[in-house]
Amino acid sequence: MYGTHVLLHISVFLFFWAISDFFYTVHPAVGAVSRYCLVASLVVYMALSISPLIFPNSPYNTPLTHPLGAIGVHSLHRYRNMLWRLNRPPDAGNGSENPYTKRVRFDKGHLILREAEKRAKTLDCYAMEWLLTHNDFSDDDMDKFLEGLPGYISSHQIEGHQLDNCCIATNYILGRIREHFLTCATSLELSEEDSISRVLSCVNSLRLIFEHSKEHDKDPSAAENQMFLRHRRQMTYIEDIIKDFETLCTTKHPIVALRASCVRALAVQGLLTHFAESEGGTIPKCPFPHFLIPLFTFFFPNDHVGTIQQLHDDRTLKDEETETIWKVLLSDGPLINLKMLADSVLSRDDAPPSSLTFCWKALERLVKQLGIAFADVSEETERLFNSVRDSTKKYVETKERGFRISPLLHILDVVIRGRRLALAFSSHPGYHNRADLVFGEEHLRNADLLKSFADCLPDYIASIPEKRRKFMEDMVHEDHLWISLQVNLWNAQRSDRPTPDKLRVFECCLTVLDVAFSSLEGSTKVDWRAPDFGSLSHRFESFITHCFNDSFMGRATSFRVGLIKVRCYKVLLAQFCRDFHRDTIFRSQWDIASLTRLFCGLGIGDEKDAKIWKSYVNGGHIGPEFTAKARETINRAERDGPLLVFYKLGHLATTAVPLDGSGPDTKDLEKVWKLMKNMIKNERPALDLASVQVREKLGTLRGEVSRLCDKLSSKDRAELLPLLEMIDVVCTPASKELSSSSSEHASAEGAGIPTSLSRERRGIISRLSLSSDTTVVTGGQSGATPTSEDKFGGTSS
Repeated sequence: MYGTHVLLHISVFLFFWAISDFFYTVHPAVGAVSRYCLVASLVVYMALSISPLIFPNSPYNTPLTHPLGAIGVHSLHRYRNMLWRLNRPPDAGNGSENPYTKRVRFDKGHLILREAEKRAKTLDCYAMEWLLTHNDFSDDDMDKFLEGLPGYISSHQIEGHQLDNCCIATNYILGRIREHFLTCATSLELSEEDSISRVLSCVNSLRLIFEHSKEHDKDPSAAENQMFLRHRRQMTYIEDIIKDFETLCTTKHPIVALRASCVRALAVQGLLTHFAESEGGTIPKCPFPHFLIPLFTFFFPNDHVGTIQQLHDDRTLKDEETETIWKVLLSDGPLINLKMLADSVLSRDDAPPSSLTFCWKALERLVKQLGIAFADVSEETERLFNSVRDSTKKYVETKERGFRISPLLHILDVVIRGRRLALAFSSHPGYHNRADLVFGEEHLRNADLLKSFADCLPDYIASIPEKRRKFMEDMVHEDHLWISLQVNLWNAQRSDRPTPDKLRVFECCLTVLDVAFSSLEGSTKVDWRAPDFGSLSHRFESFITHCFNDSFMGRATSFRVGLIKVRCYKVLLAQFCRDFHRDTIFRSQWDIASLTRLFCGLGIGDEKDAKIWKSYVNGGHIGPEFTAKARETINRAERDGPLLVFYKLGHLATTAVPLDGSGPDTKDLEKVWKLMKNMIKNERPALDLASVQVREKLGTLRGEVSRLCDKLSSKDRAELLPLLEMIDVVCTPASKELSSSSSEHASAEGAGIPTSLSRERRGIISRLSLSSDTTVVTGGQSGATPTSEDKFGGTSS
């Protein structure tokens, strides 16, 4: 590298020598002047090249300096080595003991660096003091200083306790950061973006300074008294900052008070977010930092008093105590922080509208920094946050100028809505990175988030058996679950994505609906006749018609669709019958479409009735004749509907077997058995009221199931046997009714067990509690195939 520069410079001098020689041939006088100038330049150049070799402090050098220095050192070494050889005694050893060789190896640069490091230990402190006190250090300069401070702290230039000497013991940097903090609230000329940036810089610098100091507490050579004093200084420093902001938050100046509340909230969230993210969403394993003790006391003055006192006294905590206060601060702290800022906004209704924009930006930033890992908060914290949300909603709806803080209500709703999703994601660390969508505006209307939610929801609902109904009721009422599912179906239907992508969205909606129906079973707070649910049902049918055409839907998906439909019929039937007795049949045009789908789906009435109701599938006029017809059909549906639902569940189960291949699995069948058993347990009187025609349909199904069992393998037969058991239990009262009404067929209407059934099936049926007048046919070999008319109107062999 040095040789390249040397050759370049030599070529320049040779070029000008050739120019001067050319001038000399043209005109001797001109050539002589140019040659003298070149010689003078060469003399100056050589002087600059040699001067650093003679004077070490010379500020000048050229590319020739290093080669000349190397040549000089080498020549001097050769000269001294020759003198030493000439003057050494004859019996001396070889030249390895030459003292001049040792001198040549002396590392002068290392000596200079070591001396500079010694001086830096005192110069850095002096430089910090001069920079922050005597120098004219403006706020803009302080911003630049704080930007470079993290790099300075993490660099190799600072070692040992040097940072303590520069930053903490002298209090120059900490004092200046404290003043800089307060300017974010008091400087009204500072823009909102600059205020937020300044707050984050101050928080980051403080955290790095305190953590760097904490690392040296582990040094065994450090005295315990110094450690205690350092911890005490940190706690006092944070306490003073909190008091300063408390004073500013309660000042009479509304703009300063609001800005101080926002700055305090941003500073607190910056600290909590760092510790939550640094441990990957788990409870930190490190000891609780002393500079966070004033923050914990500020948020929770009456909680864990004994534990906090031990930290004040610098005593070591147990692992479970440390874990408890970490969890309380990281999970409840962000919500309490948001609650305090919302209270400040509500209490400052006299502030000008222009000052509220900073509050909205601060709140939006706080919401974006919320995490999923610590979504499970205490009941008291949740109650306090819900109370401030209710107060905000009341203020917006009742006060004359309530519209001014409507953005606050929207942000609080986003937080509450996002927390419900975060609870579902909290037990799945793989989804903790979805916080930006969970606490976003789209919520479940985002297809990717819906897929993640559908993956986590079943496990979460299974883990909260006592709270699952309340959770899903809030999802429906507060989070508009039906609208979100409808939007996803609509977006997938009109998109150009391939069918497998549309199928994934559809299956996610099926999963959420399945969990919703299971959790909301028996709930009286959900309005199944609401337009949102009616519109979702219509979109559901439209999606199946336009996107699949019944050709791309597998057996498993078809089974799930059928189960969702039956559950929909069940809840609609229950609510329409309940409202019918309250004389509230029709509340809107949506009720006509919902009632029509219910009647047509269950098959209430004959073909003539079905034709009439299908004409109202998209709504229609509510007249006297229509109302009378609806009342008559609802009476019939109240009588036959429960058993028709039971029948459809049984028919759906028969379509699921055999289970081999790509069909439903055992868990899907277990859902059907659970629904049917619940109906037998809770709705047995309603099942017994069904008409003979409906019972005949159930009897036909029983015969079909019996024949199907003979054709199935032993594994699939065992899966289907519970259906026969439940059908026989439901049909027991019907056998008495039918035998009394048609005695001429009593001999052929007994609850006969076909001889073609397997021995296992005959044993199970024979143990059922059948009525005393039922004749059970068990004779004959298993291979015999006599035919008899089934007591339910079907034919079994």
